[in-house]
Amino acid sequence: MKIPSWPAWFPYPISWLRGFALFQSFIFFNNSIPVSHPYDLLILLPTIWLAPPLLFTFFHYLIATIVEAAITNLPSQVPNYDRIHQWLISKRCAGAGRHCREGWNALVILSFTWCLWSWVNKLIFTIPFVRESSISESAIAHFFLPVTAVYLYQCDLWEHQRWATKQERQSQNPTSPPPDPIKRRVKPAKQIAHEIADWYVFRSGKAEGPYTALQLWEIQKITARTKVRRGEADWQRAGEISELTKYLTQQ
Repeated sequence: MKIPSWPAWFPYPISWLRGFALFQSFIFFNNSIPVSHPYDLLILLPTIWLAPPLLFTFFHYLIATIVEAAITNLPSQVPNYDRIHQWLISKRCAGAGRHCREGWNALVILSFTWCLWSWVNKLIFTIPFVRESSISESAIAHFFLPVTAVYLYQCDLWEHQRWATKQERQSQNPTSPPPDPIKRRVKPAKQIAHEIADWYVFRSGKAEGPYTALQLWEIQKITARTKVRRGEADWQRAGEISELTKYLTQQ
């Protein structure tokens, strides 16, 4: 039986989750602070605009930590084990910026959605039959705001997919133009060195290798106490080599 493809116009479940979570967190913080004095707005406005992005940043960090810990402990017999660990390495190399980006996205989408709603609200309620009907502004807002946030999150996903597809095609196309020499010049030297298989691991009284730094983690599962060397250098504990820190397996 052929599995139907996902409709191109319909957002993914993760976009629905993010959009409705953002809207509900906005409503929660908006209703959690009573406004009995004009000065209370000085507390309310920063809270309802900054608290949801900070909350998204925290939960993104928490979920990413749990997922990474689960992947690290996966047995090697799991299907697509190599691809899963390659994905994990790419996420770890992105650093803490990916968590901050989630919060920044929430702030941008929240601001854009609210500005768009302000414009649509004025436009809709200038129509006579809408203004005279029993449809409330609150009812329309409860539908418009989360759905708009969902589609904005989906647009962000579509853009990332388009960029990833473009990068994959360029890597597979040998006739593609060479990379910008300026970008190549600023590429860290350590990142280039990681691609060279010149690392050895001391196992069972003998040297095993050579491996790349990534293979030290994927194949040898090195820990901070594992003895390694680069080329013909002296043996060292992996935990003493700063450039191998992100490749260590926690035990």
